[in-house]
Amino acid sequence: MRGGRRVDGGEEEHYFEANSPRRHSTARGASLREARDGSIVIPQTGLGMCDKFTIPRRHRTVGVAGTDMILYANIFPTSGPAAWAALCFMLDDGRPVVAAVNFDPRRVAATNGYVRIAAHELGHALGFSVDFFVMLHMISEVLNVRGSSKVSVISTPKAKAMARQYHNCPTLEGIELEDEGGPATALSHWKKRSMRDELMTSDVGVGLYSALTLAAFEDMGFYLANYSAAEMLWWGNNSGCGLLEKKCLTDGISEYPDLFCNQFSRAGYKLCTYNRLSLGRCKLKRHEEALPEEYRYFADPRVGGDDLYMSRCPYVKKYSNAGCTNGDPSVMLGSIVGPNSRCVKGQELQFDDKYIGDVCVDTRCSDGTLSVRFLRDDAWHECQEGETVTPPSGPWRGSIVCPQYADVCTAFPNISSHPIPVVDPPLADDPTSAEDAEEDEGETPRKRPRRL
Repeated sequence: MRGGRRVDGGEEEHYFEANSPRRHSTARGASLREARDGSIVIPQTGLGMCDKFTIPRRHRTVGVAGTDMILYANIFPTSGPAAWAALCFMLDDGRPVVAAVNFDPRRVAATNGYVRIAAHELGHALGFSVDFFVMLHMISEVLNVRGSSKVSVISTPKAKAMARQYHNCPTLEGIELEDEGGPATALSHWKKRSMRDELMTSDVGVGLYSALTLAAFEDMGFYLANYSAAEMLWWGNNSGCGLLEKKCLTDGISEYPDLFCNQFSRAGYKLCTYNRLSLGRCKLKRHEEALPEEYRYFADPRVGGDDLYMSRCPYVKKYSNAGCTNGDPSVMLGSIVGPNSRCVKGQELQFDDKYIGDVCVDTRCSDGTLSVRFLRDDAWHECQEGETVTPPSGPWRGSIVCPQYADVCTAFPNISSHPIPVVDPPLADDPTSAEDAEEDEGETPRKRPRRL
């Protein structure tokens, strides 16, 4: 994507259908008051969504000392998303300082996945939203991309440099923002098609906290990023410029077959997900009407993916019970399930005289050499990239294609679906509870970058 055009204004959109963030200014009505010791005093009114939350009385009188950010949390059933966040106030320099977050109790779960949802909402509370991007002049427009008249990108220096490094594309103008969805989604998330499984896409999914998001936060000017804590994002890594500048498929063929698929689902026929951690099916269907021109990838204009946030690009969606490391072997014919199991592509692969598509095999990685083991076979077979390996006779027919060593010999975060440890909240009379902890003396907040 070349030739960016700066966007400094335009119609404001909000991540949530709520009051827009209020600046720390008397010109906007109610304002935050800072006590002489630097404590933040919460006003009686004018807090937008925060007014609907229970705010301790002392927060409105004495104030909160030694804090960078005040976040009010609640659990209340909603008809929309599982969780949402809303910014209530900023300081004069624009830094978010008061926000609210709500979780639907019917959907709260003690899992890694829900922790990622909570982290996603905290990202919005810290300023990851179109309001902030526009206010801080972070957005540029790039014209004529993948058949679209324009796309919006975060084009600030660190974000642009990180995007170029991540994608191995020296001409990128920035990190693309989501252009689909309503005002609660568009321009307040990364484009899922370009950064699937990243924490700040519209569909959290795996929710990896990547260096690209850290770079965007650092470019806001309020935070310092700890890049050593970033998680590796695999979708589109080292893809080159083509993934971002060209359509995902042309006449049904993709330059990135590990990312995009072109097969309608068949009974019993399973495919590898892009990260080789699961089996799934190609999310491809025939729509009732022709797709928009920029989303047409097949001869039939009605054929395309069913995910709008993927620009209708078809991809392999994992089955919930078919993970290579933690799936149900009874629904994964021919697959081995275990901590070192990964998915490999099959060629006319059959098990017990049934075509199975792709398969999970046990893997062993040593000094750059990958070896694989098949179900009902105790032998290890060396597997060189691009070569085929034929399983032993017996239940097997066909072969597998050996993947790149790095694709299966790299540790992935959160590949287990086991619940995370849960710590009970403090009791109301516990001195560490919110009401009593505010008595503690703290360092006076300084208007300096905060470390993420």
